[in-house]
Amino acid sequence: MASGTNVFISYASDAKPMAEELAEVLETQGMNPWVDFKDLHPGQRWKEELERAIDAAQWLVILVGTDSRATPWQEAEWSAALAHTWADHEKRLLPVVFGDSDPPPFLRNWVSLRINPQTESSTWTRHVLDTLRNFRNEAVHGVSARNREERLNRLDEVRKAAEELRKTQSAEPPNLRSE
Repeated sequence: MASGTNVFISYASDAKPMAEELAEVLETQGMNPWVDFKDLHPGQRWKEELERAIDAAQWLVILVGTDSRATPWQEAEWSAALAHTWADHEKRLLPVVFGDSDPPPFLRNWVSLRINPQTESSTWTRHVLDTLRNFRNEAVHGVSARNREERLNRLDEVRKAAEELRKTQSAEPPNLRSE
């Protein structure tokens, strides 16, 4: 990946330790992640810095913890990330979801990288790193026959899971809740 800010990391509050681990790993691999706790400093205009960082990034990685609740700060980051992703098809969004919780509704159009929270950090950060590298390599070199077959198998699994989900949802009345 090119030097400079190329990976923007946003995280829900309960995922800050994971953001720290990921930023460190990406730096050791020659990438320059942007993350608020490292790159925002007193006296800066945070919205301008946020926009600049997202605009410069090739990848927008959003870490969602097991008990994530979006704060206004995260909502601003996530809204900006989505807007940039929709406006620039070269930008890539990678939701990383820890545990079995569902990703926030705005991330449900993207395939999430699911991480077991008990997994060693070296294992899950390697999966994120591999995803970042493999996607770039596919864009440059095309998809290999093996990768194409794996994707087709995965698509078939997703199709079957969606079909099962539709069946169970049609059998159950919708949940209504007032807030």
